[in-house]
Amino acid sequence: MTTQHSSIAIIGLGPRGVCLVERLAQWSRTEAAAGIDRSVHLHLIDDAPAGAGRIWDPEQTSTLCMNTLAGAVTLFTEPDSGISGPILEGPTLYEWIRLLREPEAAAADLPAAVVETFRLVEVSPEVRERFDEELARSRPESHPSRALYGAYIRWCLNVALHLLDDSVTVHHHQARALSIRAARTAGTAGASAGADAENPGDGRSRDVIRLSDGTEVAADATVIAPGWLRPAPTPEEERLAEAVASHPGLTWVRPDNPVEQPIEEVPEEGAVLVRGMGMGFFDVMALLTIDRGGRFIEDDSARSGLRYELSGREPHLLVTSHRGYPYLPKSEYHSLPPEAAIPRLRAQKKRLRPFYPGPEAPAPSSVDFRTELWPAILRDAAEDYYRTLGRTRPEAFAGPSPDTAVESILRRLEAAPDEGLLDALPSLAEPEVPEASDRLDLRPLLTPLQGSFGSVEELGAHIGERMAGDIAEAVGARDSALKSALWSISASRKPASIIGAEGAFTLDSRPTLSAFMSLGQMVGSGPPLFRTRQLLALYDAGLVTFLGADPQLSLGENGQWEIRTASLPGEVFHSPVLVDAWMHRPHVGRRDPADPLLDSLADEQRIRPFSLRGPEGTAVETGSPEVERGRRLLVHPDGSPDARVHLVGIPTYAQMPDTTISPIPGSQALMLQETSAAARSVWEIIGGDAVTASA
Repeated sequence: MTTQHSSIAIIGLGPRGVCLVERLAQWSRTEAAAGIDRSVHLHLIDDAPAGAGRIWDPEQTSTLCMNTLAGAVTLFTEPDSGISGPILEGPTLYEWIRLLREPEAAAADLPAAVVETFRLVEVSPEVRERFDEELARSRPESHPSRALYGAYIRWCLNVALHLLDDSVTVHHHQARALSIRAARTAGTAGASAGADAENPGDGRSRDVIRLSDGTEVAADATVIAPGWLRPAPTPEEERLAEAVASHPGLTWVRPDNPVEQPIEEVPEEGAVLVRGMGMGFFDVMALLTIDRGGRFIEDDSARSGLRYELSGREPHLLVTSHRGYPYLPKSEYHSLPPEAAIPRLRAQKKRLRPFYPGPEAPAPSSVDFRTELWPAILRDAAEDYYRTLGRTRPEAFAGPSPDTAVESILRRLEAAPDEGLLDALPSLAEPEVPEASDRLDLRPLLTPLQGSFGSVEELGAHIGERMAGDIAEAVGARDSALKSALWSISASRKPASIIGAEGAFTLDSRPTLSAFMSLGQMVGSGPPLFRTRQLLALYDAGLVTFLGADPQLSLGENGQWEIRTASLPGEVFHSPVLVDAWMHRPHVGRRDPADPLLDSLADEQRIRPFSLRGPEGTAVETGSPEVERGRRLLVHPDGSPDARVHLVGIPTYAQMPDTTISPIPGSQALMLQETSAAARSVWEIIGGDAVTASA
């Protein structure tokens, strides 16, 4: 029998890259068990250390934490994962922590398959030593450090590598992939010695991947799993860079992942302008305080519950954003979050897209989010609000029976017109809930800073008071009517994005979709509660000043950055230092010249943007590259799928649903389905008989 020779490349070794290796390992073992003779060269390409990528670098500071809970993330498939092919059960992050911390007790009550996988590869003593304190205090609802998650990802990679059949030879390349070019394997010009050694000699088409270290890798199939691709600078950012170049006294920290931003360039003491009040801001805040020697001390007399002890190395943060108000803290459930009911939205999903991915899908631009989903989302949130209010504060209702009052509100809610429902929500409950402050009104969350304020002190007092209320609501958690409603809205994002995947929503309903997603991000993807407490403590310590909403940035005559906001008309805030505390979405049409990989595919007409369809067939290009749904192969400008190159993950956000969410155990995680589909396609391309047999 003639041995089949093949070569596979995975570009990017963060969580998705690791999952791809694990899926390929399962296919390799399945074929080996069937007696199929194959030789595969697997090239793992990433200029960051293999097994975590930059964001989850195990060597980074432990100050930065995940926005996900320890018990709510896994990189292993499950019997009900919704994927085809062999399954490898393994520990969630929290189960892995337990198996490190208390191996005997954990092994006794975890599934045998999970324990067996854990025992395949030893966790290094260095990991146990470095994270000893964090391992000891971790609970399922803890927010682990990103460094600890990185150690878990790296261990998962080691498990996947261990499981690869002996027929697979692994090549690690700590380098950046610069280009992918089509080439013939027979007599490929310029291929490296290593690529020639893998040449199957059958003349089939291949790609040659050029790396930053000069290596060239030949591949029959490639998967690009790039994470957050940095786009080219915007026109404003080009102007900011020019200003810094011409004014040596200016500092500008560009938008990026906080672990990659040069935060050390921010001077100790002095005022610093900060744009952004989402997750990037909370990371920057922690790096400029905790990592500079400051300490947060528990203090029951403080409204935040904390008192900040200065190190003397902190700058004074002047903070602003489009909304002007920080993301809301997550609820403190003292457990994993409850499953949201969202019955109306689930019914719409069952009607419009019962299975994903699956054969039944809405046609492009056929679902009106504004009329078909938004009213269901609002009614679901209102029901959770008033049922929780009736359970925890019956005195808020007029009449002797809160249950009767709630049912009356829900009947009125169902009968109300869909059009204008957001504005009508407060008045619909007025007969049963006399106090306006006790009724659900989501509009202040969409625009938290209405109008202007007389002074920076007045604005700060307003935001500080609201933040104290946010903390109280987060502590209330299940017993907070508001948090119950907001959790319903947050949980609605995934089913809504699945329904609307691949351009199913109409163009004219997308502004409402954007407002909903933005609201869901603010109320559902905010920081852990302890970060909000820390921000309020810093404000009370005089180290944070809130500047309000809608900032306008300019370069002043004094050679410093200037910011004006709509919240404080007439006020101007100066600093030589500007920090942009956010990350741009990837954009295939605005590619970073420093990262030419996608340019090389565009040059060969192997990539096109995903387009939304409008009336009469009009097309609106998005920032995502288009991929084929079933296999994640790139799509050419003529609409045909590429023969060899796949792309998975965050860059496909405009086409595919839920691309930024880590796999949640028991949830049929879309990331695991995505990587499984791509790995299956790769094995098919190299002639995988195991895939054919399992079809």
